[in-house]
Amino acid sequence: MPISRQQAQGLLSVAEMELYDESRSNPLRKLDEAALQKRIERTRRSRERARDLVQKQKLASRAATGSKRGASGLANQRSKDKAGLLDDILKRFEGALKATTKPAAREAGTVATATPATVARRSTSRPKKSTKRVASRAASRQAAGDAGTAAKTAARKTSARDVAAKKRIQATRARKKLLEKKTARDREPKAWQALDANAAPAVAAPGFQSSGAAGKAKRLHAGESRMKPIQGSISTRGKRNQGKRDARNSRG
Repeated sequence: MPISRQQAQGLLSVAEMELYDESRSNPLRKLDEAALQKRIERTRRSRERARDLVQKQKLASRAATGSKRGASGLANQRSKDKAGLLDDILKRFEGALKATTKPAAREAGTVATATPATVARRSTSRPKKSTKRVASRAASRQAAGDAGTAAKTAARKTSARDVAAKKRIQATRARKKLLEKKTARDREPKAWQALDANAAPAVAAPGFQSSGAAGKAKRLHAGESRMKPIQGSISTRGKRNQGKRDARNSRG
């Protein structure tokens, strides 16, 4: 039965969960032969411990269950699932180890099948080239390689210089555009400068109050001065009226 990662977290410990994660397909490709051998040994030890625990639980629950196998319903099922999951992880590591050892064994087999007679026949069938000619060709190839390497290095330096110059030009243009936008935004009239229906004139300097804003403030102040003053609170007026009523009732 396939077990999800969430179920595996409920069965395995932290160290065993590391083995579970490393047995997945992507991390498994990154392990070499030595790493796979270590994982196999660790997983085998964990699996043997889980199997021993299952056996001990069976023997301990025989008397309680009355069964020869010592299992009744879902008893000891968690330990069985853990042992089965560890066995599955061990099989994954072993399969990956076999896949890595096959190419090496194949190469060793091809080397071993080559007989001394075959090697001698191959060596005698190929004529030896002149040493001077080989040396001159090697020298010419080395000179050509050095020239090509120098040309590639110069091209890389030139391209890096060009890229850096382009980046500096682009950064300068971006800063210039940003400064122009900021200057235009500062010259625009602010929202508090247009209190009347008509738009306020442009402000010459910060802190200057427009004529429209000054007129609006004066009109608001004049309106507040014409309001009827409130003498006392509502509760005070109620007490006065109640006192007048009491005086009338006492006279009557």
